[in-house]
Amino acid sequence: YDMKGCYSRLRALVPTLPRHRRVSKVELLQHVIDYIWDLQLELQCGPPRPAAAGDSPEAPCIPAADRILCR
Repeated sequence: YDMKGCYSRLRALVPTLPRHRRVSKVELLQHVIDYIWDLQLELQCGPPRPAAAGDSPEAPCIPAADRILCR
């Protein structure tokens, strides 16, 4: 297999990668892991439901501060 091609494909698929500089393979893989984790959290939360009158606002399933974000 062509690993260089695989890394190029990952670079094209992950929107959180910095575009203004090159990233190492390790950094690329960390961004991929973080991005997959964020997608998984979004799928677990499900779509937001409209708030009915008198309902207290729901807390998000995971606080934003606890989410893994790419650095």
